[in-house]
Amino acid sequence: MTADYQSILHQQASAGLAESSSDTHYLIPLPSYGVITVSGEEATGFLQNLLTNDVNQLTQQTCQISAMCNPKGRLLALFLLIKTQESYQLVLPRSQCAFLAQRLQMFKLRSKVEVADSSEQLSVCALLGNAPVDHAIPLTVPSSALLIHSAEQMGSRIEILLDQEWQLAAEASWHISEIEAGIPLIVPESRELFTAQQVNLDLIGGVSFRKGCYPGQEVVARLHYLGEPKRRLFHAVANKADIPAVGETVNDKEGAVVGHIVRAVHGHDDQLLLQLSLKLEGTEQQLFLNDGTLLEQVQASAPAREGLL
Repeated sequence: MTADYQSILHQQASAGLAESSSDTHYLIPLPSYGVITVSGEEATGFLQNLLTNDVNQLTQQTCQISAMCNPKGRLLALFLLIKTQESYQLVLPRSQCAFLAQRLQMFKLRSKVEVADSSEQLSVCALLGNAPVDHAIPLTVPSSALLIHSAEQMGSRIEILLDQEWQLAAEASWHISEIEAGIPLIVPESRELFTAQQVNLDLIGGVSFRKGCYPGQEVVARLHYLGEPKRRLFHAVANKADIPAVGETVNDKEGAVVGHIVRAVHGHDDQLLLQLSLKLEGTEQQLFLNDGTLLEQVQASAPAREGLL
């Protein structure tokens, strides 16, 4: 009998977190993520003129991290861009899909392009583990991939993998793996709050400095060639039961703002794991959340990698 995808999501609600040191392969359905589809004979050029990364470098069934900025170089949305045989798929939080689809439509004009929010038709599941899976799209996070199918197909695929001793894991596992890999997240609460460099997008292969213009390109390029970012991406832990809001400030002991929360999730032992955009000059001192909770183990995320420019 084919597994119903909704019943799988119900099972996932009681699943634990993936163990990073384990040899187990994990299935992580991502119901909070959606998919925007961009198709048509001019889809490649259309996206190339709008996104931070070089769309022309994508080959079929591969993906890249990319983003869309406002004219001032601030991030409107960040996503995984996947090239399929028929179209491009943009995978991002569902809460961002309607906004981004509408934004893309604004630039369509007479282009031979179709933009659709396909979040109701397509489901997303992350895979953590080294075992090969047919039609899975490899990601930049080590030992990870994505499956994108209709809900009916996804239920069947997950059922097969469960029979092969894959295990379901909580959706928070995916956020933890991305934080550990230095992959940022943009949601409505952080829209236009950060530049690409403030969340290390340039260090993780999310910006091409060799392609042509796109909205905000001059600002992003000027900082790259003529300046030094004053903020970068960090991660930290805290002992706190409640999850603070994305965009909430991080402060020093005098109450001065040092940065903002990019995302936060409870990890193992209910310890709060935070992803932060912080001023470089402020990271050598004690830092606190708005309620006075001390941040511990503050560390820089994702050091620069060569060959990404």
